[in-house]
Amino acid sequence: MRWQTILLTVAALPLCLEGEVLPIRSYTTADGLASDHIDCVVPDSRGFIWFCTPEGLSRFDGYRMVTFGTADGLPHRSVDSFLATRSGAYFAGTDRGLSQFDSRAAGNKFIVHRQAGDGFDRPVYPLRESRSGRIWCGMRGGLFEVLGGGRFRRQPVPGLGRSTVTDILEDPGGQLWVATINGIFVFRKDGAVQRIAKEDGLPGNWVNALLWDSASRLWAGTRGGLALLRDGGAGGRSGVQRVYADRGSSAREVMAMTEGPDGAIWMGTQVGISRLLTGSGDAVFQNLTRDQGLTDRQIVALAVDQAGNVWAGTEGAGVMRIASAGFVTFREQDGLSTDRVYSVFADLAGSVVAVTETKGPLPGRSVAVFDGARFRAVVPKVFGDHPDWGQHQMLLQSGAGDWWAATKAGLCRFAPSSVAGLAGRQPTCYVQNAEVFRVFEDSKGGIWASAQTAQGDRLLRWDPERNAISSFEDGPNRHQLASAFAEDRGGNVWMGFWGRDGGELLRYDGRQFTRLKFPDGAPATIFALLVDHGGRLWIASDGAGLAVLENPGQAPFHPRTYDTNSGLASSLVTALVEDRAGRIYAGTGKGVDRLDPATGRIKHFTAADGLPHGEIRSAARDGADNLWFATTQGLSRLTPTADRPPTIPSVLITDLETGGRRYPVSQAGAALLRPPKLDPSRNQLQVTFVGFNDEPGESLRYRYKLEGTDKAWHDTSEHTVNYAALEPGGYSFLVKALNSDDQASAVPAEIDFVVLPPLWGRWWFEALALAALASLVWATHRYRVAQAVNLERMRIRIATDLHDDIGAGLSQIAILSEVLIRRSGGDQGLSGPLSGMAGSARELLASMSDIVWAINPRHDHLRDLQQRMRRFSSDLFGARNIDFVFRAPAVDRELKLGADMRREIYLVFKEAVNNIARHADCTQAEIDFSDERDWLSLRVSDNGKGLPDGESGAGHGLLNMQARAKALGGAVSINSATGQGTTIVLRVPLGRPHAFPWRKPSP
Repeated sequence: MRWQTILLTVAALPLCLEGEVLPIRSYTTADGLASDHIDCVVPDSRGFIWFCTPEGLSRFDGYRMVTFGTADGLPHRSVDSFLATRSGAYFAGTDRGLSQFDSRAAGNKFIVHRQAGDGFDRPVYPLRESRSGRIWCGMRGGLFEVLGGGRFRRQPVPGLGRSTVTDILEDPGGQLWVATINGIFVFRKDGAVQRIAKEDGLPGNWVNALLWDSASRLWAGTRGGLALLRDGGAGGRSGVQRVYADRGSSAREVMAMTEGPDGAIWMGTQVGISRLLTGSGDAVFQNLTRDQGLTDRQIVALAVDQAGNVWAGTEGAGVMRIASAGFVTFREQDGLSTDRVYSVFADLAGSVVAVTETKGPLPGRSVAVFDGARFRAVVPKVFGDHPDWGQHQMLLQSGAGDWWAATKAGLCRFAPSSVAGLAGRQPTCYVQNAEVFRVFEDSKGGIWASAQTAQGDRLLRWDPERNAISSFEDGPNRHQLASAFAEDRGGNVWMGFWGRDGGELLRYDGRQFTRLKFPDGAPATIFALLVDHGGRLWIASDGAGLAVLENPGQAPFHPRTYDTNSGLASSLVTALVEDRAGRIYAGTGKGVDRLDPATGRIKHFTAADGLPHGEIRSAARDGADNLWFATTQGLSRLTPTADRPPTIPSVLITDLETGGRRYPVSQAGAALLRPPKLDPSRNQLQVTFVGFNDEPGESLRYRYKLEGTDKAWHDTSEHTVNYAALEPGGYSFLVKALNSDDQASAVPAEIDFVVLPPLWGRWWFEALALAALASLVWATHRYRVAQAVNLERMRIRIATDLHDDIGAGLSQIAILSEVLIRRSGGDQGLSGPLSGMAGSARELLASMSDIVWAINPRHDHLRDLQQRMRRFSSDLFGARNIDFVFRAPAVDRELKLGADMRREIYLVFKEAVNNIARHADCTQAEIDFSDERDWLSLRVSDNGKGLPDGESGAGHGLLNMQARAKALGGAVSINSATGQGTTIVLRVPLGRPHAFPWRKPSP
């Protein structure tokens, strides 16, 4: 070894974290991971975490895993490396070459890179992007640069041979460092290549990982240990600057490296994780093993996400997320007798004291004190072997240094000592016939206790001035067992109660008790009371959640409550503690909730933050302002930190289904999707989305809206939204992520889509249907016109034939009959029949004339009917010397009447006029013919003798008139009186009678 290369092995000081459990959340195949063996962990700039496994590439978005395999285009299921470039391209190195997809492109398929002649279908191990954007990949026996268009360029490495490239790094000076199983190759900017190997001071030739940290230091992790390298940037040779050996660990191989948020170097080894703290003074290793909660011994991959969480990939237990800030849990391996902790508090020195259950078949209590590294436990007499069933305020150290304990043997007092001094010391016990449940010290040094006796529940106080116990008869009744105590700034002692009678508080001001009743929905049990730095009284209860009295020193008392509707995780609150910043921590049935009274903001802590599963029974703050929570699964410590404002979240669409069919979405999510137009059968929409910022995923909420159907935004904590049976039309789905400060994403993720109408609802179908309908209407019209023309021609032909043939024949008969009568010479036997024949012929001729007139379409107008009626009445009344008046509408109206209507009206008119001429014996007649809106009205009246009584409308002719009027949808009315004439009124609608069955003639 050359002495020019300094090899300095530092005797690093091992720091064991004992058995305290870190805030770790484990993910395995049960959570959707492709395999429990992890080869790489890669956080990207969008917020996804990618995991390389032998069974595919898994992507984690904060709440679910999605795996990609050969069905998605990967050339092989085994993924060894992954790279997310700054430009948005993603590369996956597999056992059969390299594949790629682009987050900016549509679709979700990987593109496999092939290049003939280069053997690029071999396993790809490291993938790195240089500062200039060049993509490098390494494999066995080769270093390649990935060029555009799926092309590659081999980078010659002198002396590489068939060695495998394990890692690649470019330093700020532009030098390329290539780690192999045969040392490190440095490509200098001048083109020279330098090899650093074991003979140059490297702990081993097999190099697994390279790391450039935030302090501009270059690290190499080898099978022989960790080395700090010299980059030779000032013109000198690169080499080994220092070697670190961890004497506290049996494993020397460094398999993976990353820099933690605190600047420590995290190393994955065969026996866990080692953290190298390289601040001032000696280097210190912290070893994390299964005792600290690691799920596997061998850590093969490490990475840090945007929130500062460290992700550790294991050989066979999946991946772990170690929270950057969270709960650290202490258990039996840290000195506690058992993990079942009943109470925690700080002694006079500010040290943490925990009361736990003892081991063994018989119930007992032990007391443990924290020395800064682990707990030291003792079992005090009486308190240890005669424990009561209480929790929280069951042991305290008074201001005078005495220890007071709640036991089944009464209220026991130990002389001043340390926790260790309690071992073997005999206490003095008061009221030995009582089982003491809770103990509390007031500001005057008095010791309060709640107890159960054979006579009922009692409230006791030890008076330091009299050195005696007194009880209260005017306080709680015999069925009220005090379960929590606190003292406000005014010296008033408050107490809450247990069980079904616990729905009230008592305040003792030194003279009397005042009761505070809760409103409806009162809690069953009050578990804890806390007076904060502002003098407010906080109340933890079962059922009513968390309540607060702003000014407990003055009545009236109006508690303000916080429950699940206010944002608490649970309405069961069992423990309370305040941090130095004035924030209230409430132990609930679902973890710990932190409430900021100034803003009302609530933050939830769960197992994801390192909190153990189990019931929280007590909470306290120590002299160093750490918060401690006693649970049935250990004792957890939280070091509060000032809240930094959460970052504005981003949001991406990760999955889209329409009508049960999946639309391809980029593996890296999409901010904007425009799927093709959807068929009517695919009008169901299911969208999956996820938001990212520097908070835990469960802190984010979402606000979404479907423009086109939703009028307002909707809030949800879910990641999937469904819309069913969407109407045809255009839509835009918008979703934003909201952080814990209700700040929304600057740009929402968006899906623009169109649901097509059914075939019969599309414009071209409607146009065709309209055209077809128009054609049908036109054809129908043409047909009806043709039929009307044919009918008119037929009517003209029939009228002409009747007039020319039958009319001529009848006229000839009448004329010949008259001739024969004149030739008969007055022969009555012959002239009589001939006269009858001539009369019948003339009558038939007149009837035929009416028929011809009715049939002839040339007379289908109202004026033709008027003229015919006027001529007939003039001829008939004139022959009878009857004066008449005929009134009719103006003849200039082109009102067309059908043949049936003209004929029926005319026949009714003829019947009425004939009756007047033949039977009325009148001298005057009036005819009024008019149209009134949609009705024709005919009125015929005379001044004759009228109809005989009881015969109005009974004649055959009158019945015929009524029948004809009914056929037209009208009616005939007859008004007659003896000697006063007769009036006949006909009213018919202008239209076909069957088209208006509901129409009735108006009077």
